[in-house]
Amino acid sequence: FAATAPEDRARAIVAVADALEAAKARLVEIAMRETGLTEARLSGEVTRTAVQLRLFADALVDGGYLDARIDPADPDFVLGPRPDIRRTHIPLGPVINFSASNFPFAFSVLGGDSAAILAAGCPLIVKAHSGHPELSDATGEVALAALRASGMPEGVFHVIHGQQAGVDVLKDPRIKAGAFTGSIHVGRLLADIAASRPAPIPFYGELGSVNPVFVSADAVAERADEIAAGYLTSVSGSAGQLCTKPGFVFVPEGSELPGAVARAGAGLPEHRLLGPRIAQSFAERRDAILGTPGVRAVIEGGIRFDDEGQGWATPTVVAVSLDDFRAGYRTLVEEAFGPLSILVET
Repeated sequence: FAATAPEDRARAIVAVADALEAAKARLVEIAMRETGLTEARLSGEVTRTAVQLRLFADALVDGGYLDARIDPADPDFVLGPRPDIRRTHIPLGPVINFSASNFPFAFSVLGGDSAAILAAGCPLIVKAHSGHPELSDATGEVALAALRASGMPEGVFHVIHGQQAGVDVLKDPRIKAGAFTGSIHVGRLLADIAASRPAPIPFYGELGSVNPVFVSADAVAERADEIAAGYLTSVSGSAGQLCTKPGFVFVPEGSELPGAVARAGAGLPEHRLLGPRIAQSFAERRDAILGTPGVRAVIEGGIRFDDEGQGWATPTVVAVSLDDFRAGYRTLVEEAFGPLSILVET
């Protein structure tokens, strides 16, 4: 695969993008059923993923990614004759990419990490996320058919399932790098495995975040309702299961923002979380946060479980003083993956 011409790889990646868009309706239907995300959100994500693939194809044709450098021989160099020295980037070798749960297209089987790996000429093994296994297989079949039709070598793309299978592949000496998008806890475990191998390998991880935001007194005075509306849009969008959700908002003590948030939060609809395991984790984090001394509900929200174990949540926003935040730091500081955010009054 590394020996294929960049232009040929670019054409293959564009073919994958075309095939993905052609299969959009079928794949989005599966994704809606497995993840609970909306048709509009998922359709837009397919388009985004196709654009990402084509951007990497453009980079291949451009060639700048190779960072080729040539220092010609110089027999008269001041420190003595200098030889001809040339350098360029080459593919590392087979790479495993661990899919994310909350972006079933853009950071999953054919997301940006996968596009980069294939564009570089590295055989790709995707460890599918357990939250959308049927979609992972269906997307993988679309990609594999397009790669084969484009004349790419056999074995350059494969989807696997299961936590242990992913760990086993990451430990395999033939694997030369790992990529991951997901929680801090799991990412840390995988990064440690990559670093502790007899021959350590690079690990490219995008881990969870709590995204602290700071709002000044002047901003609240000028546009409290506007800030509250934007804040709640971010907290509730896709049930708060995005890495951009503000986990903490620091506001001046006595600020009008909590009141504006409470007004803006009236009647927010419930949204299904990605899967039962994520829903259960969110419920536990929500209970722990609400049970922390000094924490009060601005928007109480809630979560209910249906007969299939799926969790349906409405946004929860709480407030806490800076002193109580410090006292309850160990409980409050961890990410709450779902529609929950904390106002810290300073």
